Amino acid sequence: MKHLKAYMIISALSLMILLSACTKIDISTGIDTDFTAYLSYNIEIDVEKLDFRYHNAIKRALNEIGWYYQEELGFGVQLNIETNPYSLVMTRRIQNNSFEQAYKSLESLLINEEITPFMTLDMAFQTSERQSNYIFSATTDIPFIMSLSNAEELSPMLQQQLADSMNTGEGTITLSLPAGDLVDSSHQATLINDQVVMIVPLSFTEETGFELIGSVTMLRDGTPGGSLYEIIQEQYRLRGIVIMACIIAFGLLIITILIVILTRRIRTR
Repeated sequence: MKHLKAYMIISALSLMILLSACTKIDISTGIDTDFTAYLSYNIEIDVEKLDFRYHNAIKRALNEIGWYYQEELGFGVQLNIETNPYSLVMTRRIQNNSFEQAYKSLESLLINEEITPFMTLDMAFQTSERQSNYIFSATTDIPFIMSLSNAEELSPMLQQQLADSMNTGEGTITLSLPAGDLVDSSHQATLINDQVVMIVPLSFTEETGFELIGSVTMLRDGTPGGSLYEIIQEQYRLRGIVIMACIIAFGLLIITILIVILTRRIRTR
């Protein structure tokens, strides 16, 4: 049944690419700063220049994909088939309590054959008391995925139209992970608010591959951070708490001693 449903989705997506003048597929995945692992698909179909008789076919295809991802796979779904461009956003989230747990949850999402966009995936992870190092490497192959829809059974004219549409298709893969340090990346990546964000152009005509190597220093409260300023501030806070605790303890000791002395004086009178 899983393979049948997957075939239906691929066929529906192939139909949309075939009929549409412009198809855009954006895939987002990663871990938020609150340790939520996520995978999201955003599909946009421009129907402005498309023969009106094809609109209903695309609407049915988007409805079918959205229904399956929501009811069978547990995704949150937002569907727009009223205004151009038609759009379908599907997102699956898993909340976690730590970065290590979130990394494992993200891996569980991305190795799931029913929902993953990746053909290969390597997610190595090492952690110590305050430091976590990771490597994220993946590939996807849109032409191979589309070949599963038996496009070779189309007429030569439709096969050419599908090929032309694939050549003009647009898309990205956005990977966002907590990071204190970006070690290496296969594409340009940016550190923004303790998150490293890498956006990879998605090819509709050949395999797409990328790799990101990073590390994140965890503050003592469990939140990702690790800039020098944050660690110094944290040390000052901890030092202040220790000093304050010592002052309070010393004050209580003095008060206790005074109470004992006064009690003894009262008794000797």
